[in-house]
Amino acid sequence: MQSPGYWPRLQKTRISRRALIKGAGIAAAGAAGTALVACGGEGEEGVPATRTAVPEGTPQPGGTMRIGLPSDPVGLDPQLSVTSYWVGSRIHGYLFMVSLKDQSMLMELAESFEQPDETTYVWKVRPGIKFQNIDPTWGREVTAEDVVYSMERRRDEPTSQNDKQLLREFTAGFEATDKYTFRFRTNRPYSPTLDEVGNPSYAIVPREAVEKWGNLHLNAAGCGGYILKEFVKAERVEMVRNPDFFMSGRPYLDGMEFLVIPDQSSLLEAFKTKRLDYNGATLDKIKVDDLRGIEGIVVVEAPNFWNPTLLLKVDRPPFNDIRVRKALDLALDRQDLIDRMFFGDAKLNGPIVWSLEYYALPQEELRDFYKYDPQEAKQLLGAAGYEDGLDVETTIENVVYMSQIATVVKEHFARVGVRCNLKPQELGVYLAQTLYPGNFEMTWFYNLPYVEPDRPLCQYFSKGQAGITFSGYDNPKMDEWIWKERSEFDREKRRQIIFDAQRAMLLEHGPQINTSTPRGYAAFWEWVKGVDVGIGAWGWLGLDTWMTKRT
Repeated sequence: MQSPGYWPRLQKTRISRRALIKGAGIAAAGAAGTALVACGGEGEEGVPATRTAVPEGTPQPGGTMRIGLPSDPVGLDPQLSVTSYWVGSRIHGYLFMVSLKDQSMLMELAESFEQPDETTYVWKVRPGIKFQNIDPTWGREVTAEDVVYSMERRRDEPTSQNDKQLLREFTAGFEATDKYTFRFRTNRPYSPTLDEVGNPSYAIVPREAVEKWGNLHLNAAGCGGYILKEFVKAERVEMVRNPDFFMSGRPYLDGMEFLVIPDQSSLLEAFKTKRLDYNGATLDKIKVDDLRGIEGIVVVEAPNFWNPTLLLKVDRPPFNDIRVRKALDLALDRQDLIDRMFFGDAKLNGPIVWSLEYYALPQEELRDFYKYDPQEAKQLLGAAGYEDGLDVETTIENVVYMSQIATVVKEHFARVGVRCNLKPQELGVYLAQTLYPGNFEMTWFYNLPYVEPDRPLCQYFSKGQAGITFSGYDNPKMDEWIWKERSEFDREKRRQIIFDAQRAMLLEHGPQINTSTPRGYAAFWEWVKGVDVGIGAWGWLGLDTWMTKRT
């Protein structure tokens, strides 16, 4: 708990240019390695982790695992679509991925990595790795030129929904210095580089596949553990084992089948009746308690990085007035929201979701800051000229729980005279017509489940996320905080900077007003083995998952 007067004192703090001078030295690329999908080993400090251990028990090859999906993946191209990761990532290969547990590097196609200075990154691609032996790649070798092509495509393709800011604005260049060496250079020290390049949108894709199909939404050829067999939109995706995958013996499964079941109750019922091996429905405490009573179902707690937030358009009235924004913050009864939405099974979020524990503000500090005070909220609205309250059109990303969260908070705001007209929109319409163009007054949406600290802070960055300032927020002071953490390579020093940056951001009471995130749960039948939900969906490529006989 902070000392009395902590927040008022912090509000008066100013950052000098001298304080922004970067500390010297480069830290190791993450802590000792952890497993990727229940498989890994500890390495020396700073040495990227590789797959060295084996999953629980003795893996048994064979079987097709059935997984439920609550929504259509839309496409399978991880470079272009933010909805394709859950499925399409299993087809493709990556230089490396980043552990959700500790942000350490988990080597994939790369066999080694070095960072000779603060702006240069070098990976060696493993010789002999092949693209899948199907049309149009026919088993040709993966080289560093494929990494270059993939970077260029991700940067230049106009239809991509992914953030291209690193590649377009902060990158000095990248090249293949020989057949197996890929060198990447930033134009200034940028510590989130590994977190960024290690996310699932940086898939290594073959040029000939893109030239043949135009994109990889409905067709795909990669170098991952699974080969696409069939994709029926809004119905199912079937994959079979890649027999030429470079990790000998993996994947263990013969295949994976993803079934699209949009109705949450039907999706859960399909799992409970053994039509699915792995649950795809969103679980809360009540559902988890029910599943734990069913013999043969395994329920485990899992990281949950989804962050439901309220985003305000702050470059115009009424939310360009900090008094109005603070009034909303004070009118939001976060404990009531946790109790009603998540049965008390959730924690508070600052700008960074609580599940990213190393960089998230402590819960006691957030509880000390987030005060529910409708009386002060009314006074602030009156002082801002809204004695009779105000009417606000509130668009909603219509996904699981979001409309329900918005309905509860609508009640909170009504108590202080803020009347919300809720307008749910389907995801595609919402992204294209509301969020990306900044066409809203107030909007409820999920911050994507980022597993590194820089991207969530970008709501407060003048260039925004993906180079788009959704809210119109532009504050040089916040830009200084963000560049200060980006320029620090020492992990612990960077952590302290990120703590202080979040404290300064909270005092802005926008553009993002944070709420809470429930605990995460995963459920699967006892015959599913080798699943490490501690790594999370980004790293869950299905390579180490295996099954015993279904019962």
